Amino acid sequence: MNDSVPSEPVPSEATGSVQYRKLIEARLGQPIAADISADAERIALSPGAKLAASRNAMGWSIEQVAFQLRLAPRQITSIEMDDYASLPEPAIVRGFIRAYAKLLKLDPGPLVALISMGPGAKKMKRSSPGSNSPDSPPGAQTSNTKNITLHFKLIVVAISISMLALTAFLIFG
Repeated sequence: MNDSVPSEPVPSEATGSVQYRKLIEARLGQPIAADISADAERIALSPGAKLAASRNAMGWSIEQVAFQLRLAPRQITSIEMDDYASLPEPAIVRGFIRAYAKLLKLDPGPLVALISMGPGAKKMKRSSPGSNSPDSPPGAQTSNTKNITLHFKLIVVAISISMLALTAFLIFG
């Protein structure tokens, strides 16, 4: 019989995955979980990182994706880096991400929903006529809304005066 004692613990279900991870870290001389969890968190919260990871998994280059989507390679790079400020309007960016996700056979809905929520991502400005800017207090109208309201009031007043004049002309002859 061999009565020798093994110098290192044998990884098994009885020892647990934590001890097995410590064994691997001891052999490598560095922690292994920190890098993995940081990358996993970034991919989970970043639409660009999810697209880049899927593209890499399929073995495609940025140029191949750009060619298939008929976009410039710099636009694909900006999408993958979540650099929306260097891209066109938010609606167009959402379209780019939808098309990119469909090309990679991913569900575009969750990726589009994450666009402005990603960590370190430059927030996209959603500017539409009559909408409040993020800096304005609630209930404040933009100048475009004020102009539309003013024009509407002027038209109502002009129609009222015209109707009054027509009525006076018909009654008094």
